[in-house]
Amino acid sequence: MAHFVTQISFLLKLTAIILMITVRANTASAQFEHKLFSTNMIVEGKVHYGFLYAQHLEMELYNAHFPAFEFIVQKMTYGKNKWERAYNYPLIGVSMFYSGIGYNPSLGSAYALMPFINFPLFKTPDFTAGFRLALGLGYITKPFDRITNYKNLAIGSHLNAAVNLMAEARYRINYFLSVSAGVSLQHFSNGSLKLPNYGINLMLLNIGVAYRPFKENQNIDDRFFAPTEPFSAIIRRSLEVNIGGLAGYKNMQAIYGKNFWITHFYGNTFLQISPKSKIGMGLDCSYDPSQIKLLETNGNPVTNKLTILRPGINGAYQLVMSRLGFIFNLGCYLGGKEKSNGPLYQKISVQYGFSKNLYAAVMLKVHWGRADYIGWGMGYRFDVLYGKKTVK
Repeated sequence: MAHFVTQISFLLKLTAIILMITVRANTASAQFEHKLFSTNMIVEGKVHYGFLYAQHLEMELYNAHFPAFEFIVQKMTYGKNKWERAYNYPLIGVSMFYSGIGYNPSLGSAYALMPFINFPLFKTPDFTAGFRLALGLGYITKPFDRITNYKNLAIGSHLNAAVNLMAEARYRINYFLSVSAGVSLQHFSNGSLKLPNYGINLMLLNIGVAYRPFKENQNIDDRFFAPTEPFSAIIRRSLEVNIGGLAGYKNMQAIYGKNFWITHFYGNTFLQISPKSKIGMGLDCSYDPSQIKLLETNGNPVTNKLTILRPGINGAYQLVMSRLGFIFNLGCYLGGKEKSNGPLYQKISVQYGFSKNLYAAVMLKVHWGRADYIGWGMGYRFDVLYGKKTVK
């Protein structure tokens, strides 16, 4: 109990310091902005309560109910960029998350810093129901160590990816204050960069209070902009083609006594079906030398390394937000000697365009919720024109 009180005291002090710095910084910067516009900043605190979801039998050891805490700095979008209007003026910001994970001596505590976007699905002047997607860095204080912490079977590294999915409702009490409540899944995983990597999944309920210290900007509606892009009535239709390569890394010292680099090449073709969405198909091929060790361990020697190549075909969906693209692939392998993960795979990628054609990408490859590896790389994007639009 004393440990819990100490943690709460520390978090309250940290929140107060961050709040003062943020408000002063925004007050100073507001002096140099046009008087018609403000930062639209909101600060919010959330209290969570929930449990660790044991997605594997080995994780039952850590079952517990516990609180978690979150401090958020966010801003209301008002249509300054076109994608903000397309997504009905979402909230964007950064979340600072903490949980003691039941104060289990093997797991330690979890911290996360996660940029997020909160999409409104239903909206009135005082009430909003939406979905929040957050992705950032997490820190686990007591990862697996074969000598000092061998009972932690969940996470093998201090640094991890932190993902939060939240369904949330928000109600505005007055011009300055609003309250929120929601249910969320908080996930920590290193993408098999270092084993073990069962991952930590927290199922949480939350309530929160938000305060807006500055005035609210009025929304810029689509009526102030042309309904079509310049010249879109006369240009031909096009398919977007993405081609790229990524490199991944697996730390498998605990199992095979060595590490492995993975290479992954892919191509996606997309057809835009709305200002926000694109659908299409993709082809990819990966080479993972750790599969050679796995096959040999199971008494299946590899005489030709090319037999572990894993080509695949997949369906693809892209969610577009200005220069950011979130891509989801569901695919089926067309070959490969190592088949223990089954014939199906999924990929989740984030792409950021540096220019019209060049982009950087981060990809997580999974097999039905079990992370295989994370890849980082670059790609090239171009359009293939076809058909012709009819001008009326």
